[in-house]
Amino acid sequence: MSFVSQIMRKASIVERSEVAPAEKVDKFEELVDEAGVIRDRMEASFARLSPSEVESLGPGRRKEIAQLTETIMKLKSKRREFLGSRPSGEITIH
Repeated sequence: MSFVSQIMRKASIVERSEVAPAEKVDKFEELVDEAGVIRDRMEASFARLSPSEVESLGPGRRKEIAQLTETIMKLKSKRREFLGSRPSGEITIH
């Protein structure tokens, strides 16, 4: 299972859960962070590939890095949705 699939599966579980919107906001933020770390590590490892590895592995890796970037944007959007659904008096400190 790809990293993107794993993160989106976790996001789906969070979204369907019965926890308060504030907890969902926190969980989505954690998933954004997790996806960012994975993307950063993949980009760093890409720089260490030999020319032949770049030729064979590069396109797939670039695609997954792009998918992780897209996933991060989707997770941030979902996070904003749940931020808007919190009760107005609720404050979270990050």
